Amino acid sequence: MVEGLEHRHLRSAIEFAVAIVAEAGKRRARLDHPAEVDRYLGVARIPNRALGPLRRAIEGDDQFRQRIGAGAVPELVDEIGRLWLQRPDGWQQRIEVAIGDQRVRAEADDLGAALKRAEKRRDAAEQAAIRARSEIVAATALTDELRAELVGHDEALSAAAAQIAELKAELREAKAAARHASDREAAATQRAEDAARTVDDLRAQAVGATSPALPVIDPASLDALAGNAEQVARRIGDLAAELRSSIAAETEVRNPPRRQPLALPGGVISTSAEAAEFLLRSGAAVFIDGYNVAKSGWPDRGLDDQRDYLIGRAEEIGMRFGTQSTIVFDGASVVGAHTAQRRSVRVVYSPAGTIADDVIRQLVAAIEPSRAVVVVTEDREVVDDVRAAGANVVSANAFLAIRR
Repeated sequence: MVEGLEHRHLRSAIEFAVAIVAEAGKRRARLDHPAEVDRYLGVARIPNRALGPLRRAIEGDDQFRQRIGAGAVPELVDEIGRLWLQRPDGWQQRIEVAIGDQRVRAEADDLGAALKRAEKRRDAAEQAAIRARSEIVAATALTDELRAELVGHDEALSAAAAQIAELKAELREAKAAARHASDREAAATQRAEDAARTVDDLRAQAVGATSPALPVIDPASLDALAGNAEQVARRIGDLAAELRSSIAAETEVRNPPRRQPLALPGGVISTSAEAAEFLLRSGAAVFIDGYNVAKSGWPDRGLDDQRDYLIGRAEEIGMRFGTQSTIVFDGASVVGAHTAQRRSVRVVYSPAGTIADDVIRQLVAAIEPSRAVVVVTEDREVVDDVRAAGANVVSANAFLAIRR
């Protein structure tokens, strides 16, 4: 009994013995062998559970073992297997030494593999540290940009608040002026009515001049009174004109002029590419609903590609038609997102907590009513709101279908 000799150490010798028996069977050569071997003829790999029974069967048939050992060569059977089959002098001690050498090599291999795994983990940790550092640098840069943009928003908000205060003051002044004009009109009307009654009384006195009970009225005095009445009437007309002007000014403040949409040429369908081309050539202020249009044109692309393709398409149209457009994308938190001005395209991102649809509504409302506005979108709510504000609407399909 060899100490430490396990069944697995004899795999190469056992598989060699089974292969020799199988080959002999193919050649129809007689080779006496243990019956246990027949169960594994033609098996690609002998299972571990079969190594024990096969070992015992071979060890129990010395003649078969010796025949197999005579044909065992280093190319086909390892050292432990050859010693077990051939059994030269001192074979047991030599097997124990070989097993010890094999164990040392296995441990060395395990140490090498562990070292390689440790090196891989170290490399992975270094890469993770580099990525984390780069993300910190990018986050710091983005934070600085957001701070700068927030300062810009605060300044714009302050300016808007000041403008609102001025408009409220102007409205109060207009209302006060309208009330004063109304008071002046009422006073002038009263004076005119008094003067008219005086004239009527004087004429009545002139008609009844022959009556001894009435004094005789000088015609020159009557003409003078009539002249005064005419002056009063003219003054009433002037006051009425001032009142109408004040009321018109107040009405303009209360009800500002409304924007009117551009009329399309006859025979042009509003949803066609021809209509889109006409509106984009008109010189109107153009606002494009960024991701709404980009997703219609390039649905299989990532967000970065969608943005780039849409900006490129808008710049191409700007170069051809002289169109100045503004593209509004959702999300100022997107990496690299910031307001940018190109030759014919301005790119903006909605601030945190605000969607692009609301930014478009604000931009449309900020344009002077005298200037036409065109909005490119497929969003039904945005379409309804900007049309109510007097803007023309171009669908995403019509915008993208414009001839190149």
